[in-house]
Amino acid sequence: MNKKIVIGAILLVPVVLHVIYWLVVSPAASYYLTVDEYAPRAASAAAVRVGGAVVPGSIRWDNATRTLNFQLAGERATLNVVYRGIAPDAFRDGVTAVLDGMRAADGSFIATNVLVKCPHQYLPAARLTPRTVLA
Repeated sequence: MNKKIVIGAILLVPVVLHVIYWLVVSPAASYYLTVDEYAPRAASAAAVRVGGAVVPGSIRWDNATRTLNFQLAGERATLNVVYRGIAPDAFRDGVTAVLDGMRAADGSFIATNVLVKCPHQYLPAARLTPRTVLA
């Protein structure tokens, strides 16, 4: 009986260690990379999630092609972003955005999804009276 337990442990330990290593090193361990972490990486066809602040004054919308161009900033680096689609309602200068996508050949980031992080604090709405609602 002791021999079976030892053999089972010898077989199980590498599997458990492999799972722990995968959890620590895998992309699942990090929800997204910051712009500063992503900027020095070499170009890759792998999809990645990047987060940072939208640079004020950098948002450009092309209605004809439905393309949104803007910059995402970290503490030391800036990333040019191209997104085809409708931006979230809360998307504006200075918000923290999280993007899914990949780096293009020209170095810009082609986003396939744009998420806006919610503020940490919500302000109460102005008090409405029945008269203001009906008016």
